[in-house]
Amino acid sequence: MKYSHGNELTAGTDNTIITVPAGCDLIVTYLYIKNKGSGSKDIDATWNHNGSSTEFIKGKGLNSKETLTFGGEAGAFLVMKEGDTLVLTPEANSEFVSLLSFELLPATPRLHF
Repeated sequence: MKYSHGNELTAGTDNTIITVPAGCDLIVTYLYIKNKGSGSKDIDATWNHNGSSTEFIKGKGLNSKETLTFGGEAGAFLVMKEGDTLVLTPEANSEFVSLLSFELLPATPRLHF
């Protein structure tokens, strides 16, 4: 089943925007991030998987009203497993929003990598 989920992010703290439910896989098909405040502000994005953290966006500066996207027409996607989380961390005193589109599927057999 396909879903979309929007968030107003809390500045200066980790915002877990999705946690994959038990027994499921999740395919992120689109991530949209916007600095809706004034001035240039930074944001980080981290994928937490199986005890490891991967920052795939680190200190990305976005000007006022500027957006950042992952996936969509570019065809990039991220496959997440049960218990994985996606965390966005905006700079203190900022105003960011996000939109996440994803597909939730029954978990597939696990490969060991």
